[in-house]
Amino acid sequence: MERLKSTVEQVVLGRADVNQLLGRRPRVPPPSRKASIDATLHIDDKASQSATLIQVVAEDRPGLLYDIASTISSKGCSIDVVLIDTEAHKAIDVFYVTAAGQKLSETKQVDLAQALTVVLKK
Repeated sequence: MERLKSTVEQVVLGRADVNQLLGRRPRVPPPSRKASIDATLHIDDKASQSATLIQVVAEDRPGLLYDIASTISSKGCSIDVVLIDTEAHKAIDVFYVTAAGQKLSETKQVDLAQALTVVLKK
Protein backbone atom coordinates (compact mmCIF):
# COMPACT_ATOMS: atom_id res chain seq x y z
CA MET A 1 0.00 0.00 0.00
CA GLU A 2 2.90 2.34 0.74
CA ARG A 3 4.32 1.73 -2.72
CA LEU A 4 1.00 2.67 -4.33
CA LYS A 5 0.74 5.80 -2.20
CA SER A 6 4.28 6.79 -3.10
CA THR A 7 3.69 6.19 -6.83
CA VAL A 8 0.50 8.26 -6.86
CA GLU A 9 2.29 11.04 -5.00
CA GLN A 10 5.15 11.01 -7.53
CA VAL A 11 2.68 11.27 -10.44
CA VAL A 12 0.72 14.11 -8.83
CA LEU A 13 3.93 16.03 -8.13
CA GLY A 14 5.06 15.53 -11.74
CA ARG A 15 8.06 13.42 -10.78
CA ALA A 16 6.79 10.29 -12.53
CA ASP A 17 5.15 9.79 -15.91
CA VAL A 18 2.02 7.64 -16.02
CA ASN A 19 2.80 6.43 -19.54
CA GLN A 20 6.20 5.15 -18.44
CA LEU A 21 4.73 3.49 -15.37
CA LEU A 22 2.06 1.73 -17.42
CA GLY A 23 4.67 0.77 -20.02
CA ARG A 24 6.64 -1.11 -17.37
CA ARG A 25 3.70 -3.38 -16.62
CA PRO A 26 3.99 -6.74 -18.31
CA ARG A 27 1.42 -7.22 -21.05
CA VAL A 28 -0.48 -10.32 -20.07
CA PRO A 29 -3.06 -11.47 -22.58
CA PRO A 30 -6.52 -11.63 -21.08
CA PRO A 31 -7.91 -15.09 -20.43
CA SER A 32 -9.78 -16.43 -23.42
CA ARG A 33 -13.48 -15.83 -23.29
CA LYS A 34 -16.30 -17.30 -25.28
CA ALA A 35 -17.40 -13.93 -26.61
CA SER A 36 -15.56 -10.64 -26.74
CA ILE A 37 -17.33 -7.35 -26.20
CA ASP A 38 -17.67 -5.04 -29.17
CA ALA A 39 -16.67 -1.53 -28.16
CA THR A 40 -19.33 1.14 -28.56
CA LEU A 41 -19.09 4.90 -28.28
CA HIS A 42 -22.14 7.12 -27.82
CA ILE A 43 -22.06 10.92 -27.68
CA ASP A 44 -25.14 12.74 -26.35
CA ASP A 45 -25.38 16.51 -26.39
CA LYS A 46 -28.87 16.66 -24.88
CA ALA A 47 -28.48 14.61 -21.67
CA SER A 48 -26.92 17.52 -19.76
CA GLN A 49 -27.41 21.27 -19.94
CA SER A 50 -23.76 22.04 -19.30
CA ALA A 51 -21.68 19.18 -20.73
CA THR A 52 -21.51 16.66 -23.54
CA LEU A 53 -22.03 13.07 -22.39
CA ILE A 54 -19.72 10.40 -23.79
CA GLN A 55 -20.54 6.77 -23.02
CA VAL A 56 -17.98 4.07 -23.70
CA VAL A 57 -18.74 0.37 -23.45
CA ALA A 58 -15.77 -1.89 -24.09
CA GLU A 59 -13.99 -5.00 -22.97
CA ASP A 60 -12.19 -4.05 -19.77
CA ARG A 61 -8.40 -4.11 -19.81
CA PRO A 62 -5.59 -2.59 -17.76
CA GLY A 63 -5.11 1.05 -18.72
CA LEU A 64 -8.45 1.45 -20.55
CA LEU A 65 -9.74 4.26 -18.34
CA TYR A 66 -6.39 6.05 -18.51
CA ASP A 67 -6.28 5.74 -22.31
CA ILE A 68 -9.78 7.18 -22.66
CA ALA A 69 -9.21 10.02 -20.18
CA SER A 70 -5.84 10.99 -21.63
CA THR A 71 -7.32 11.02 -25.15
CA ILE A 72 -10.13 13.32 -24.01
CA SER A 73 -7.58 15.60 -22.35
CA SER A 74 -5.26 15.56 -25.38
CA LYS A 75 -8.10 16.98 -27.48
CA GLY A 76 -8.36 20.04 -25.21
CA CYS A 77 -11.38 18.82 -23.28
CA SER A 78 -12.06 18.67 -19.56
CA ILE A 79 -13.79 15.82 -17.76
CA ASP A 80 -16.27 17.38 -15.35
CA VAL A 81 -17.74 14.09 -14.08
CA VAL A 82 -16.96 10.44 -14.76
CA LEU A 83 -19.07 7.44 -13.82
CA ILE A 84 -17.22 4.13 -13.91
CA ASP A 85 -18.75 0.66 -13.84
CA THR A 86 -17.44 -2.80 -14.60
CA GLU A 87 -19.64 -5.84 -15.12
CA ALA A 88 -17.56 -9.00 -15.40
CA HIS A 89 -15.18 -8.12 -18.26
CA LYS A 90 -17.23 -5.20 -19.61
CA ALA A 91 -16.31 -1.60 -18.78
CA ILE A 92 -19.12 0.95 -18.90
CA ASP A 93 -17.74 4.47 -18.50
CA VAL A 94 -19.69 7.72 -18.82
CA PHE A 95 -17.89 11.04 -19.11
CA TYR A 96 -19.40 14.52 -18.86
CA VAL A 97 -17.03 16.57 -20.99
CA THR A 98 -16.58 20.28 -21.75
CA ALA A 99 -14.21 22.40 -23.80
CA ALA A 100 -13.53 25.89 -22.44
CA GLY A 101 -16.43 25.39 -20.02
CA GLN A 102 -18.95 24.70 -22.79
CA LYS A 103 -20.51 21.65 -24.43
CA LEU A 104 -18.45 20.25 -27.28
CA SER A 105 -19.03 21.65 -30.75
CA GLU A 106 -20.04 19.20 -33.48
CA THR A 107 -16.55 19.45 -34.96
CA LYS A 108 -14.95 18.70 -31.57
CA GLN A 109 -17.35 15.77 -31.06
CA VAL A 110 -16.35 14.23 -34.41
CA ASP A 111 -12.63 14.76 -33.72
CA LEU A 112 -12.91 13.21 -30.26
CA ALA A 113 -15.01 10.29 -31.51
CA GLN A 114 -12.37 9.46 -34.12
CA ALA A 115 -9.57 9.58 -31.55
CA LEU A 116 -11.50 7.46 -29.04
CA THR A 117 -12.34 4.89 -31.71
CA VAL A 118 -8.61 4.37 -32.27
CA VAL A 119 -8.05 3.93 -28.52
CA LEU A 120 -10.89 1.42 -28.23
CA LYS A 121 -9.35 -0.76 -30.95
CA LYS A 122 -6.17 -1.31 -28.88
